[in-house]
Amino acid sequence: MKVFIIGTGNVATALGSAVKKAGHQLTGVAGRDESKTSVLAAKLKCKAYSLSNKIPVNSDIYLVAIKDDAIAEAVRNMPSVKGIVAHTSGASPITLLKRFPAKGVFYPVETITKGHPKSFKKVPFCIEASDEKTFRKLMLFASTISSEIYSLDSTQRATLHVAAVFANNFTNYIFGIANDILAKQQLPSALLQTLAKSTVQNAFEKGAIQSQTGPAVRNDIKTIDKHLALLKDNKDYQQLYRILTGQIRNVHKKAKKQD
Repeated sequence: MKVFIIGTGNVATALGSAVKKAGHQLTGVAGRDESKTSVLAAKLKCKAYSLSNKIPVNSDIYLVAIKDDAIAEAVRNMPSVKGIVAHTSGASPITLLKRFPAKGVFYPVETITKGHPKSFKKVPFCIEASDEKTFRKLMLFASTISSEIYSLDSTQRATLHVAAVFANNFTNYIFGIANDILAKQQLPSALLQTLAKSTVQNAFEKGAIQSQTGPAVRNDIKTIDKHLALLKDNKDYQQLYRILTGQIRNVHKKAKKQD
């Protein structure tokens, strides 16, 4: 298929590389920043365009891989193309693309940073489309990039996106707190690596509630008080510790009543 990329960030870069590896023809890249667009186009060995009527109109798929709050403006400036226009956002509805007859969503459920992921083969892609023909074409396209493909509408995808923020963004922030606490005592973050990996593995294999351990589950007041004392110099960490401890207690109280 002929694929055109709109965007110059991490998602656009990663998907552009994946599209080429899958054997598709990358017809070009367009972006708001001329310099960044040229750099990405050179990396992907394709033509660079501005967001204007100069964009080729005969590509099969146009992937809009830009920030959520910039999608509406970007597609407003696009010409009336013949192919499918699909954005890659988890939180934005398909209706942002309403001016295009064939429209869809091509959302990868992954944290995408520079150089990661190296492959999308095991990354779930959530597909939505304006009609059955467009849906089948997007599904076929997705199957050349990933083996994990799901059909989700805009409401389901927005729900997934909220869950992803908890699973990824909030978890990552808490890892940052843990590393900061260790650093204050000149302790390496590697001390938590095995624990962190087993925590995630157990959460998905055994269930997060079922595999929960720690002083909050045991209602170990003495240990909790010691931890709060150690956090006395950072009120934000103390407050978060109290909130999460209280939530874990509540969840496990309810779980015990249901047993």
